[in-house]
Amino acid sequence: MGPLAAFSPSYWLFIVARFFVGIAGSGCYEAAYTILTEVASKERRAVLGCVYNMSYPVGYMSLSLIALMFPTWRALQMAISLPMLLLLVHCWYLPESPRWLMTQGRHIEAWAIIKNVDRSLVPPILEDIPNVQKEEGPFVPLHKRIFDGFRKLFSLFTTAELCLRICICYMTWFIAALSYYVLALNADNFSSNRYIYLALSGLVEMPSYILPLIILMWFGRKFTGSLLFLVSGLALMAILFIPAENKLLILIVALLGRFADSAVFAVIILHTSELFPTAIRNTAIGTSLAVCQLGSIFAPYVVDILGSSAWYLPSTLCGGLAVFSALLILLLPETRNKPLMDTIEDLKKAEKRDHVSIRNCCNFS
Repeated sequence: MGPLAAFSPSYWLFIVARFFVGIAGSGCYEAAYTILTEVASKERRAVLGCVYNMSYPVGYMSLSLIALMFPTWRALQMAISLPMLLLLVHCWYLPESPRWLMTQGRHIEAWAIIKNVDRSLVPPILEDIPNVQKEEGPFVPLHKRIFDGFRKLFSLFTTAELCLRICICYMTWFIAALSYYVLALNADNFSSNRYIYLALSGLVEMPSYILPLIILMWFGRKFTGSLLFLVSGLALMAILFIPAENKLLILIVALLGRFADSAVFAVIILHTSELFPTAIRNTAIGTSLAVCQLGSIFAPYVVDILGSSAWYLPSTLCGGLAVFSALLILLLPETRNKPLMDTIEDLKKAEKRDHVSIRNCCNFS
């Protein structure tokens, strides 16, 4: 669909092509992250999650260089689309998640994959695979798979605990994306050269995925996420008190906010993947990513509408919302060094301290 967008003769065909590009990109991202989470041990989930997200700033920095080489939008679209064709070959060799295969009753496939994995990395649920009956699950028709997809979507709201968890995740993802893209689109107010600002934004993102990795080694998901949201919010609100003529200071503070906002993505993605059982984990991440895209959709309107009144209003609004998210994330249970749940029943059996509650605000273990 990328090449189709590049050669589209009309605006509406371009929109349709980009729509499917967005669907494919989001699907690949969430599926790969879910598989990564489910095959990793609880000690290595944070490390692998942060390393996985480092690919984004590399692409972000590369985009500014590619844009300089291909100044027209059609050439740029083609330049960033052709490399994606290589992923068609890659997908055939990507193994399925053994944990998910087990929940679907496809034990033979799960065991075939797990035999090639270092047993020290195998999650506890898979330790007894040699003892299970090796039989394939029944073939599921397409219409039943579609129905099962909708069932999993509504399963996110079947209990009060699940509803609270997913709503908080939606809020934090939305605010993180809104702040991220407001900072990206408000470039003209932060720097005199948008290309330099774009390159610097990508440059600060690389270490932004290393910082949470270091913090997560000592503290949990809640503390790290709340701290990064707080830093991002305070930095964005601080822009309000900087004179518009002082572009250098505004740029530094904006990049600090961008740094913290980028870092928080690595944490909330990891936290979301651990908050939900295997049966609906991919659905939780996928719908959270969809809400995240809503934040990116609202961002240009926030920049244009509020920015027309005062250049600092978009960043100030996002700063206040980021501080709100810093408090909201404290309500969630801590998931550090805890085994992943596989079914909704596992969630129902969880201790009260592992439920969404105001009492969790001071619980970081």
